[in-house]
Amino acid sequence: METISDSETMGLAMETAQSDQVTSKAAASADQPEALNRHRQLTSLLTSGELEQKVNDLLEELFPQRLNTTGESSEPGLSGYFDQYELLEEIGQGAFSRVFKAIDTTLGNRLVVLKIGKLGHREIGTAGRLNHKYIMPVYSSTIDELGVTTICMPYLGRNTLRDKLEDRYQRFARSNRTSCSTGRQGISEFPVSWKQDSDFPILLKWFEQTCMALQYAHNQCVLHLDVKPSNILLGYCGNALLLDFNLARDEFLQRHASGGTLSYMSPEQLQKCILQQPVKLDERSDVYSLGVTMFEAFYGFLPFHSPGPTLRPRLQAQIMLERQQRVESLFKRSVPGMPTRVRRLLQKCLGFQRASRFDDVSQVLAELRQIIKRQNSKCLPWLI
Repeated sequence: METISDSETMGLAMETAQSDQVTSKAAASADQPEALNRHRQLTSLLTSGELEQKVNDLLEELFPQRLNTTGESSEPGLSGYFDQYELLEEIGQGAFSRVFKAIDTTLGNRLVVLKIGKLGHREIGTAGRLNHKYIMPVYSSTIDELGVTTICMPYLGRNTLRDKLEDRYQRFARSNRTSCSTGRQGISEFPVSWKQDSDFPILLKWFEQTCMALQYAHNQCVLHLDVKPSNILLGYCGNALLLDFNLARDEFLQRHASGGTLSYMSPEQLQKCILQQPVKLDERSDVYSLGVTMFEAFYGFLPFHSPGPTLRPRLQAQIMLERQQRVESLFKRSVPGMPTRVRRLLQKCLGFQRASRFDDVSQVLAELRQIIKRQNSKCLPWLI
């Protein structure tokens, strides 16, 4: 038997490795034209516009009853309704709907807002019968075969009170940083002196207008039940308009309270809507939510923060009720230049017991007008 030396064994191993390497390179070079060809085909598909057509063909095959790209529909009138609008951009999104800025091509290309979502007839019926200069009007509405509601409203701007407050917070945060760097003392968490701030009379005017809208709604047997900064639109004309009656209680249409925004809900609203307790709601629930909104605007923070979405709703409501009972501690914080009458107004709006609050929004409106009248009578330069 022939014996192979160690050197010969090493030589054979090196030859085998070189052979395998050459083979793999040859295979890779053989695959390169195929990979390059697939890359060219994909590039051609993405740039030629054929991809959209292929997707549409696939959808037609899978869902033959769906609306096709030509706008034809098995439901007469549905496609014609949407054909009259040209969507421009999405300007908002909530828990129940999405909001788009659009052009109504059938009426002089006017700008409109389309609110689209599974809203049913709730908001349409209530908002449609409210006619007030400080409530967002409704042009038209439709519900398609899938139950999706589209509400058309005039486009009067995109900024809400929430946007205004967030802009203020950013400016005050920058002011705090500047103050710390220069070594100034006595800077509060909300460093604004209301006697020198030009926004003070503007905020008073917006809250006066919001009170007028709520007073009108209450006279029409409607409770809003979701008053908060993001539901107060600041229109181009400089006025405040009340939005979103999706969660409203309407006695005329026999609509009952169904929810709200946790940080702005009154104690009795938490008890009824979350804890399922037999509590009756009235105008003082909107007074409370309005008080939370005004407190946030004037003090710079929410009086009662919700515990967070990780907890069960019932536990969140119980924690909120405990926090709301400690309302007196909120007003120990000093805000520079805050009129005593404004502080008392907020304190009365946020009473834990309904009997300790204003009886209705008209009393809040009367008090706000007295504050505005008193400020105007001083003829301060920051009011000019």
